[in-house]
Amino acid sequence: MPKFVTSQNIEIDLELASLGERILAFLIDMFVIFVFIVLCFWIISTGFDRPEFYFIPWVLVMFYSLLFESLFQGQSIGKKAMNIKVVKADGSPAGIVNYILRWVLRLVDIYFMSGGVAVITIIATQNGQRLGDLAAGTVVIRLQKQVSNADLVAKVDENHQVTFPTARVLNDSQIEVIRNALNLRKEGLNDQAVMLVSQKIKDLLSIETPMPDVKFLYTVIADYEYMAAKEM
Repeated sequence: MPKFVTSQNIEIDLELASLGERILAFLIDMFVIFVFIVLCFWIISTGFDRPEFYFIPWVLVMFYSLLFESLFQGQSIGKKAMNIKVVKADGSPAGIVNYILRWVLRLVDIYFMSGGVAVITIIATQNGQRLGDLAAGTVVIRLQKQVSNADLVAKVDENHQVTFPTARVLNDSQIEVIRNALNLRKEGLNDQAVMLVSQKIKDLLSIETPMPDVKFLYTVIADYEYMAAKEM
């Protein structure tokens, strides 16, 4: 599994989406576009003849990936169905500039040589990047299986006492970075990651504590999971 370095010089593991998953996501997106175009022209055929119904399908064809990836944090309908998404190469969420760069080069990647350019570059590059990804500094990753609400509630200690209430402002991605740092230390790969992440979380949550870094991070995770479960 490739390792990527965050802006805080922390190594994290990201599981890259396979070429097959990306092709299937693309085909699903093409099917969605086709259905929408057929729907628009069906509406026109019923007598609802408005200029926008001639214009909308072509806008969708041109801007589909840019629109959906920008609105839904790196996922089109096809990517959502395949449980993959676009992120920056350091694992952080991509931004509008990244999505625009990917979209601009989509014409070369996807439509030149019937997608051959994208396939070749995805296979040839270390991190499975097409030209748009290389220009935008993005990768397409496979999302980890989400823990269900029932599973989360089941594993939370009902007697847990919250030590850091502000841990609730964190999100799942930040908690995952904490877990990755702890796992790197456990595997003897990077002891520095725990210290860096611990300091980052303390700064983010305005926490001062003499608690050792490892214990602090495990406590933050436990507090977060407990409060999240109680809100369900």
